Amino acid sequence: MPGNSTDKTLIDSLFPTEVVTEEAHPMCLRGTLYPEEEAYLRNALPKRRWEFTAGRLCSRRALTQFGIENFPLLVGNNREPIWPTGIVGSISHTEGYCGVAIARKTDVQSIGLDVECIGKLQKDVWKQICTQQEVSWINSLPSDERQINVALVFSAKECLYKCQHTISRQWLGLHDVMISVNHDIREFRVRFTINNPFAAKTRLNGRYFFYDGYVFTGMTIRDSDILSFT
Repeated sequence: MPGNSTDKTLIDSLFPTEVVTEEAHPMCLRGTLYPEEEAYLRNALPKRRWEFTAGRLCSRRALTQFGIENFPLLVGNNREPIWPTGIVGSISHTEGYCGVAIARKTDVQSIGLDVECIGKLQKDVWKQICTQQEVSWINSLPSDERQINVALVFSAKECLYKCQHTISRQWLGLHDVMISVNHDIREFRVRFTINNPFAAKTRLNGRYFFYDGYVFTGMTIRDSDILSFT
């Protein structure tokens, strides 16, 4: 895994060139939080502290590539990071991995990044994550392909949620969207199952790949992707 900002990251391939990415193992980063960031970790368990700190340190490294230094990355009402004015981004962390993707808002309207461990979603929760159509598709696959595709569907929905929330500030449920997958080109496409302003968009699709027991998903929305939004 890349260890510094001069290396190409795994997640670069998920985004256009305007997006800056950083990644690390949460336990391998060295650094301290700003006092304003530390305030969010009162009574936090060690795992939460490692993940939160890794996300902030990765974000700090990414922001320096835009000339932004010493910026405390605070937390919004829905636990989203509050980026500097003119910057959009997304953070994802799971066991053994932390990644960040950011860009200037003049280039990209919003970014979604999600990383999930494959194999953690047992069959008894599939119906909580997937629509009936998605469950039917997953059950139609060979048994050794089902776990990775459940993880992909879940990650794609989490990725979409982060990406759309930057613009809409709206909550979405896991059954409010349906994911279709094109494994040939490693892309997923989103279709809304509810009446939502984002249903008026085109090119609501993202990229994904599997690596070392993880599924990685990424999505960006540009001005040209938005047909109408109110």
